[in-house]
Amino acid sequence: MEAVLKMEELIQLEEYATYMLSVKEIAFILGLPVAELHALVTDETTIEYNHFTRGRIKAKASINKSIYDLALNGNSTSQAQFLDLIKKADLLDGV
Repeated sequence: MEAVLKMEELIQLEEYATYMLSVKEIAFILGLPVAELHALVTDETTIEYNHFTRGRIKAKASINKSIYDLALNGNSTSQAQFLDLIKKADLLDGV
């Protein structure tokens, strides 16, 4: 499927998704109707969905890495958080 948004808008969409802005907020920034952007980012067959989802996953990965680094350095709170992340990942992966 071909992208509805221009490449520059796709890059911005991914960036703003990384910051965990809502679809409504991103639509406002990009000057798009909320319903149109919502339809694009919730349809798994669109390029917009891929960029939006990639942004969300990048943010999650960045936070998980911070927790991991702190856990390795002996932070007991981060160690407990990381163990929870492991359990959630195992459940999602069916391990």
